[in-house]
Order: sequence, then C-alpha cells, then structure tokens
Amino acid sequence: MWAFAAKESELKDNQINAVYPKGIALILIKKEGKLFALSAVCSHMGCSLAGALLDDYIIQCPCHDWRFDIRTGEFLDATEIKLATYKTRIQDGNVLVELQ
Repeated sequence: MWAFAAKESELKDNQINAVYPKGIALILIKKEGKLFALSAVCSHMGCSLAGALLDDYIIQCPCHDWRFDIRTGEFLDATEIKLATYKTRIQDGNVLVELQ
C-alpha cells in the first residue's frame, strides 16, 4: 500500500524530515536527487532519529551514536542489524512511501 508522506517541494537536500504516513514514524532524506525512507526509531534503544546527524550517507543516532547507512538501513558495526527501509515514489508532487 502506498501512502502520502510529504510534498516533494518541502524536502531539502541533506535534511532529515520526520513524517508519519498512516501513523508510522519514518524519516525522509533527500540526498543527491534520491529519496530515502527509513524507520524513525533506532534499532538500539528506540530513540527518535528525527534529530540525528547526517554525514554523507550515514545517519548517527543522537542517543548512543549508532550509525546506519541510509541506502540499506544497515548498522555499520553489525550489518545484520538494520533499520526498516521503504520504497518511495513521487506522484503529482507528492512523496509516497510503500508500507508493508
């Protein structure tokens, strides 16, 4: 099921955007013309990633510094731990996220 997440015009490059399609906490990141949608909740202790730091394609949790690749959701120190990632598409200026 595809759900509305944001207006494309509201997203700026290299900015973390908290969104809640269908009540699910996600972050949207626009990076070099691509959109990435990930769970907004850190796999470690459930901290919000809305206030995370973004360095290149790496997001760093503000609570305990866990680092994840936004392209895959993988935790850099143990790649078997991942954030959920979501497919995105743009339709009529709207960013849609595919919810499982």
